[in-house]
Amino acid sequence: MREGLVRGLEDSYRQVHLDFHTSPLIPDVAADFNPEEFADTLSRASVNSVTVFAKCHHGMSYYDTRVGVKHPSLRIDLLKEMVDACHRRGIRVAAYYSVCWDSYMGEEHPEWLQVDRSGVPVRPRPFERPYYSWETLCLNTPYVDYVEAQVREVLSGYDVDGVFLDIVVQRRPGCLCRFCRSSMDRLGMDYADEEELRRHSRMIEERFMARMWRLVRETRPNATLFFNGASNLNMARLAEKYLTHFEIESLPTGPWGYYHFPLYARYLRNFGKPIVGMTGRFHLSWADFGGLKPAAQLVYEAARILAHGAAVSIGDQMHPRGRLDEAVYNTIGEAYRVVERVEELVRGSEPLYEAAILALPRSRGADAYVFPEGGFGIDDSLAGAVKILLEEKIQFNVIDHLMDFDRYKLLIIPDFGLLDDNTKQKIAEYISRGGRIIFSYKATLEDGEFKIPGIGLNPVDSDRYDVDFIRVGPQISQGIPQGFDIAMYGSGVYTRLEDGVALAWIREPYFRRSYKTYTSHTYSPAARDSESPAITLSRDGKILYIYSPIFAAYYKYGYWLHARILRNCLDLMLKDRLVYPTLPPTSETYLWRRQDSLIIHLVNYQSMRIGRHPEYMGEYTPYSSLRLRVRTAKEPRRIYSYLDGRELNFNFSAGVVDFVLDAPDIYEILVLEGAA
Repeated sequence: MREGLVRGLEDSYRQVHLDFHTSPLIPDVAADFNPEEFADTLSRASVNSVTVFAKCHHGMSYYDTRVGVKHPSLRIDLLKEMVDACHRRGIRVAAYYSVCWDSYMGEEHPEWLQVDRSGVPVRPRPFERPYYSWETLCLNTPYVDYVEAQVREVLSGYDVDGVFLDIVVQRRPGCLCRFCRSSMDRLGMDYADEEELRRHSRMIEERFMARMWRLVRETRPNATLFFNGASNLNMARLAEKYLTHFEIESLPTGPWGYYHFPLYARYLRNFGKPIVGMTGRFHLSWADFGGLKPAAQLVYEAARILAHGAAVSIGDQMHPRGRLDEAVYNTIGEAYRVVERVEELVRGSEPLYEAAILALPRSRGADAYVFPEGGFGIDDSLAGAVKILLEEKIQFNVIDHLMDFDRYKLLIIPDFGLLDDNTKQKIAEYISRGGRIIFSYKATLEDGEFKIPGIGLNPVDSDRYDVDFIRVGPQISQGIPQGFDIAMYGSGVYTRLEDGVALAWIREPYFRRSYKTYTSHTYSPAARDSESPAITLSRDGKILYIYSPIFAAYYKYGYWLHARILRNCLDLMLKDRLVYPTLPPTSETYLWRRQDSLIIHLVNYQSMRIGRHPEYMGEYTPYSSLRLRVRTAKEPRRIYSYLDGRELNFNFSAGVVDFVLDAPDIYEILVLEGAA
């Protein structure tokens, strides 16, 4: 029974995603669970929404199910106890349900497992159980009837505010179980054809999402619904009509890294649905029992999510006996007390942009965004573009080819991507209206030519050597040692310049390293000028091309001269920036407008030298001061800190506000009143 005021998703900025994947071998599930203590722990940590578990990856249910399999050692209806106790404190509750990963049903019905192209069921091999390995069920089998019956049972029997359906994905390129082969035969599709398999996978996924959408709307119309696996370039357009919001699972100290969340927060907000950014309290990743981030790191991650306009969700996993860890929730509480002070300011604000990463399709097939690196819908090129734009304080969005280009002064196409005829025409119109483009390497390269109109370059060949060098000209030489041959840590597309200006030239090495031709430990040094330019600018000054995969190289190697090249190119192509790069590279700025004021979210990061583990912030030492320069429409009436109220002195000249912030904390919010 609800006794408190339960918030809707749009008001739930402080969430916990609570895992509970618990083996049937564990004998004492929820033996120490106390519903009042559980809800009080969440409340003390300022949590106002929690996703709790109905069914886990083991296939165990945590409620009194008549359809599924209740965990054998669970003596109570744990789902009901959690929902009721949280609602009494005004905490929103969504139910978690694992879809494609279900060990129990995979063992009971091996014929329902997905099957890969070699004919092997997608499950751990006998006598092995690596981390993150599960029996993977197919969404084209009678298993979906079982899923629907259980989700209906949860929605109709429990007062949940939403449903989180996890692992909603067919293994790519597609499943070859007997149900899928039969389905493809009926549809006249060839399951020996990889592209047909991909098309079939998307059909199956969409059919499942549509079925769950109808179920939720019929059973509990006000409940939220999200499919984990939908928040990426490859699936968002297909899925967005079947979900109420997007959640971005992105633990930066886990395999997602620090550039995944900014990419997808900026892309997915274009769809106009609420966004939830999900990190975790773990030192490593999910199920890291005994792993806990320092408070400074978790405050940074929460602030970064909120600065993108998203609600914050912090992942945790409850001990099988059913008690939340006090130390974990003390740390979560530190982060959420900061979020709670700021969330009202985020409502009603809108981000400002001057540039956009244009993520073009990588394939003309059904799965348009297939990345060689695999993983989580991001490759090194996109990550490198996000990295340099954050470091340069450029206010940017992430868009696909179907979105509006005209909102941005500059489009960046990093390293790869295909243009269709409609997008080619859109780009031509964008350029004719004054838009500018930076693109690199093989972006828009197809059938031996670049599809960007007006570039004035003819490709000759590509990737001649293992490592090329470039020497920059005076227009992009700021901060670069004069006459120095910069290693590109790869090669690129050699071209013939027909029209335009060369800003840098390729310097070729003696030879490509091989068993016959080699010198010293690695690649050979620069030996001669190439006939091909490395960086070119079109005659009208609107299109800049870089011959190498420089964005991917910058992400992989972090070479400061690659950053300097990119900075100089950005300076050339983007005049009158909104925020000038006067801050350290690890300080991030997010510029928003709220009524007649500009809001600057300043998020400061300081990393430790860790070793092999991804970097994180152990503790934060404030800088003595940071200087900010921001372009504004009008002179502000005043500038003040939203968090502590102090007013700041400033200078205003030629449309730029210049001011200094003393002793900035991890998260600072500065209000430029009347400056919008």
